[in-house]
Amino acid sequence: MKRVLALLGIVTVLTACSPAAPTPPAASPTPALSLPPDQPGPGEHSLAIAHGGVKREYKLHAPPGYQPGSALPLVLVLHGQPGNSAGIEGQSGLNPIADKAGFLVAYPQGLGGKWDSGTAGDPASGDVGFVAALIDHLVSTWHADPKRVHVAGFSAGAAFSYRLARELPGRFAAIAPVSGRMDTVPSWTGQLGTANPVSVVTFQGGKDMLSPAWSTTNQSWREAAGCAEPVVTPVPGTQGRAERRVSTCANGGEHVVYAIGPMAHEWPNTREHAVDASTLIAEFFTRHRLP
Repeated sequence: MKRVLALLGIVTVLTACSPAAPTPPAASPTPALSLPPDQPGPGEHSLAIAHGGVKREYKLHAPPGYQPGSALPLVLVLHGQPGNSAGIEGQSGLNPIADKAGFLVAYPQGLGGKWDSGTAGDPASGDVGFVAALIDHLVSTWHADPKRVHVAGFSAGAAFSYRLARELPGRFAAIAPVSGRMDTVPSWTGQLGTANPVSVVTFQGGKDMLSPAWSTTNQSWREAAGCAEPVVTPVPGTQGRAERRVSTCANGGEHVVYAIGPMAHEWPNTREHAVDASTLIAEFFTRHRLP
């Protein structure tokens, strides 16, 4: 018994003398994201906002007549996949048109060159939430007019513009999908209704790899917006290479399709095509604003 007690005493002494376990270092605070300062004024700006703890970049073009505090229309332009904001800025050629018409143009950058469409029915998810936050930022900081916010997109960016119009009701006066089809998900079968009076102008090529999808995309949108059968007219001066299909819709908007027979998967311009999409988009957006 004495031997056992002696051994226990030795163990106790050794335990007391052994070095204490090191205290884990305190967690370092998450460093604040480094964001370029907003300095509202005319010209080109490379900017970013923090969204979901991530730095989200975008380019912004303000026309020469822009004055801080002045309310101007806003056009968001979405790149294809893979793509980037600089590429769609050059492809669309909207900056000089914005200078003449007097509107802001923003070119958001998708992470990894693509768009996260998020979860249908959840406007805070994916890049739907990012775009909503970007609009809020541009309205509050650059005084974009919330009644005149529009979005255009190419290819995957066009598909995402349809998604934005559905997921963010009452945020867009009009959208302009170029060479892009609408994703069809079960939650999109309901009517848009007058709470979402968004109008659409879209450009579709007869030689596009997506051309079989045009009839489904157009019919799905017309059903959702409650549009009448389109009135079809040839586009003047195109020698039958393009036609315009116009529908008025029960949601309060209109649906306009430019069908360009010889065009492939492209953003049409008058150097190579029967119509110039950017000019027509700007004219269409100028005619539409939210009530």
